[in-house]
Formats: sequence, structure tokens, C-alpha cells
Amino acid sequence: MYAMLWTRPDIAYAVGLVSQFNHSPVWEHWMVVKWIFGYLVGTRHFGLRYGTTDASAGYSNADWGSGHNRNSVGGSVFLLNGGAVSWSSKKQTSVALSSTEAEYMSITQAAKEVVWLRVLLEELRAIEHIRRISQLHSDNQGALALARNPDYHARTYDIDIQYHFIRELGMAEKVYLVFCLSSDMITDIMTKALPCTTHEILTIAMGMVDGAGKQYGTLREGAC
Repeated sequence: MYAMLWTRPDIAYAVGLVSQFNHSPVWEHWMVVKWIFGYLVGTRHFGLRYGTTDASAGYSNADWGSGHNRNSVGGSVFLLNGGAVSWSSKKQTSVALSSTEAEYMSITQAAKEVVWLRVLLEELRAIEHIRRISQLHSDNQGALALARNPDYHARTYDIDIQYHFIRELGMAEKVYLVFCLSSDMITDIMTKALPCTTHEILTIAMGMVDGAGKQYGTLREGAC
């Protein structure tokens, strides 16, 4: 948990998944924990590095109904100067009735982080980064349309009013919603288990390098 919170966003989904069973773990859960430790051993020299690129933006995503109780898993990643500075992988508190609703709820939670990051950057006088960190990418056109349209939607009456907070931020130009292709969605690593190659690509995209500054590269056999 300590590694995931501070320097290893690549294990956020796995740690969050097994943490759901802390109250009554069984042998299978312990085997998954050992698998996570095996992955950390194989990548123990890797960490976040900033300044390799000037990429600065936010990404939000959700995996609809993937939780064991049908709750969706939402995630977000924010990059600054090529490296992740904030990330989250959490099971949503209510059951979404559609993928659009799940993505909309995830966008709203990510928007709250945008507000906090804007204040932090203002205090640090890093004004030049505020516009880019406020760009929130999503690969769901329906969720983006819902967030941009302040009119009432009969199909979304069931969405809790707290999630419409994103509309206010959009109209105030504090958050800029941007569509991106699913293939470019970095936050997939926060919401679902991925094939090793995809996991590696997205880990590199978050700014992970080894201690010598080399890119992530090929993982040790059996690490992921």
C-alpha cells in the first residue's frame, strides 16, 4: 500500500482489488498478494521520473460493473512534465446502470482532483501548468456529452446530483473535457487487469523508468 500511494501507480488496481478482502481473506487472496510482491521484486529498480517529456494532462476512466458486487471501478491519472503526480483506483460507491453513467461518475471524481491540483499549482506559482493539468481526457462520448450539456436528461434522472458537479466546473472553464481514443487511455491500468504488453506500455506512459533513467523495458519473466 505504501509503495502504491507514493511511487508505484502501476500496482494501484491490484492492491485495491485484494484490499477489498482484508476482512476475510482466503488462500487465493494470499497467492495474489505474493504475485504482487513478485512483480515488485522484478521491477524494484523502477520509479517515476519527471522531465523526460512535457506531457501534462488528466485521464479518467471506468470499467463498468467489474466489481464482484457489480459496482464499477473508476480510476484517474494526472501527468505533469511526463510523470504521474496523482492517481486513483477505487470501486464506485453506487451501482451504475450504464457504462456512460459509470464514466460520468468517474469524470466527476477526477474533476475534484483537478480543482485541488489547480490550487496547488497556483500556490507554487506554476501558472503555466494549470491549463494543461485541467485537460481531462475520457474515451466515452456519452459521458462527455452529458457533462457538457446542462439540460435535464430523462435517462439520467437516477444519477446522484453530486455527480453533476462536473458541469459547473466545465462552464466555469476550470476543467476542459477532451475525448481520447481508448487505445490512448492511460487510466485503463487503474481499472482492470491487462495483458503484460499493454500494462508495460501504459506504465511507460505514466513516466516509469529504472534507476539509471532507462525506459521500463521488458519485465523479468513472470513479473506481470
